[in-house]
Amino acid sequence: MKRSQTANYIVFAALMISMFFGFQFLWGLLFLYWIIPNFVNGQAFLLTDVYRVSDPILFWCIQITWGVLGLFMLLGDFFPSLA
Repeated sequence: MKRSQTANYIVFAALMISMFFGFQFLWGLLFLYWIIPNFVNGQAFLLTDVYRVSDPILFWCIQITWGVLGLFMLLGDFFPSLA
């Protein structure tokens, strides 16, 4: 098994365990992680690929949504009074 494949299995297991115990911060970190390669590549994924060059409005809406969801999920676990 490749190293990246092993990492995917570990992250998937961690996400499922965090969901079982009601922790959302790992999902928040994942959403925030997703925006980094999207910025670099200029490509996001919703139901299909969305490219910054051909559809900039939808691309930036997706990026902002992932960022806001990620921050809310992080804040929801660490600062429950804000949720």
